Amino acid sequence: MAQDLQNTRVLITGAGVRIGRQIALSFARAGARVIVHYNQSEEAAQELLAVLNGISNGHCCVRADLTNSEERQTLIPGLIAGGLSLNCLINNASVYRRCPLAHVISERLREDYEINFVAPFLLMRDFALYCEEGCIINLLDQRVASVDPSASTYGFAKKSLRDATEAAAVQWAPRIRVNAVAPGLVLAPEGVAPESLARLVKQVPMAEPSAPEEIADACLFLATARTITGQIIYVDGGLHLTGAPLPEREAADYSRP
Repeated sequence: MAQDLQNTRVLITGAGVRIGRQIALSFARAGARVIVHYNQSEEAAQELLAVLNGISNGHCCVRADLTNSEERQTLIPGLIAGGLSLNCLINNASVYRRCPLAHVISERLREDYEINFVAPFLLMRDFALYCEEGCIINLLDQRVASVDPSASTYGFAKKSLRDATEAAAVQWAPRIRVNAVAPGLVLAPEGVAPESLARLVKQVPMAEPSAPEEIADACLFLATARTITGQIIYVDGGLHLTGAPLPEREAADYSRP
């Protein structure tokens, strides 16, 4: 695997923490040069960079608020202008919030779509415009295969990103391959007790959560599979096959529209 990625430079959004961190580590160990994108997690990103540089050379960090149009639209052109040509983009950064449909307010709708669909789609576009060839991998969610009303605008945005993945795979082939990985239960959300995840795992056919390393391995496979495009790999223990919404508690911070 390491030989396959020796000539790869990959931009991973939201790479400082959680699943993004594991993806960065796995790609560095496979020989890729990693650009660690972060917004607020500077300390975690710098710590990760130190670990990556202990594995190999050529890694770096870049900060950008992906909800800020100016910072987002200069991210990829700025890297290339600085001599950091890309041939792989992994759209990992996202925000997960649950809210009943009747309580969705316009500000929340815009925010959820901005980070979960608009930003990754526009980064895909910029990759196609500024990079000669390569691959794009979008992190989705197993919910794109089912109906979960309480996932609300997050779920809508991820389904839009799924559709964009398939459309781009057709339009940009053979120059750029576009695929996706759809995780299920992996890590408990920030501020949620681990025992809450254990309760949800009862819904998973394989009866255990997926490890971050499995998500990273799926990304590695897609980065090296030269004839695979337009595909979604579900790393969710079979959860997407059940079609049942997860019995999660609703968010308590929504307002009436």
